[in-house]
Amino acid sequence: MSLRPQASWFPWLLFVLMTLHSVVRHVFFSPSPGDSEEPLLFLIMTMVLWIERGGITASLLGKGPGNLWLGGSLLAAGWVLYVTGRLYPVTILEIWGLFFLAAGLVATLAPREFRRSALFLAFSGTFIVLLGWIAPELLSSELAQAIAVFAAKIVSAVFFPVVADGVLLYFGPYVTEVTKACSGMNSIFSLTALSVLYLRNSRTRRWWHTAALGACVLPVAIVTNLFRVIVLVLATQYLGDGFAQGVFHETTGVFVFVVALAILALIDRLLFFFHSDAKQQ
Repeated sequence: MSLRPQASWFPWLLFVLMTLHSVVRHVFFSPSPGDSEEPLLFLIMTMVLWIERGGITASLLGKGPGNLWLGGSLLAAGWVLYVTGRLYPVTILEIWGLFFLAAGLVATLAPREFRRSALFLAFSGTFIVLLGWIAPELLSSELAQAIAVFAAKIVSAVFFPVVADGVLLYFGPYVTEVTKACSGMNSIFSLTALSVLYLRNSRTRRWWHTAALGACVLPVAIVTNLFRVIVLVLATQYLGDGFAQGVFHETTGVFVFVVALAILALIDRLLFFFHSDAKQQ
């Protein structure tokens, strides 16, 4: 059973419209953009779609027939997740549903040799949701308190006195809170997801190399977000609360994420270097 090529663009048009509606709703009209991870989630989804652009292009051109059973199952799961996420609302379920809908379109409309692309789209969405939903809920409060304590000690030792009380930092006339977004847990699933994409499109690595790089995600996320908290405290003290909690707050969030990715890439190169050096000896 084959699908008409001229009809294959219409499901993707609906997918694009649904995605744009979600982006506008959750990114531009978010009630708490400073503590929100939606921009990173949509960025990751865009990167996953770009990596699997071969399968998407084939499905747009209607080069099927695809695997109707697999595609139908993925589309059904995607609709259930998307609708559930919209009704309750649970943003991460909505984004998870978009991953599955894209996977279902590739599986249905692209030739069967692109089945791996469809499965990777579904796997990426599931991986991001499970890691990004469960881990922060279990560990974010403890990490936020630890980040607050270490930030207070570092700033007090180098710059000016800071007192940590739970997730609150007291210094001068100011009180600031180390939120879940600043604790590093919200960055962990994004970093891990991008690490998976990085590993997928790069050179072959041994199992210990991949495991070592994955194990570095947690400490890198925590250290870079500790640096962010320290910078925000300094900015609040010297430039004022209005400056530190405005655009500068959002900018530092993106900056530390980019720095964390750069550190992971550097660790990856060092692992390659030590491995090649060990083989030569």
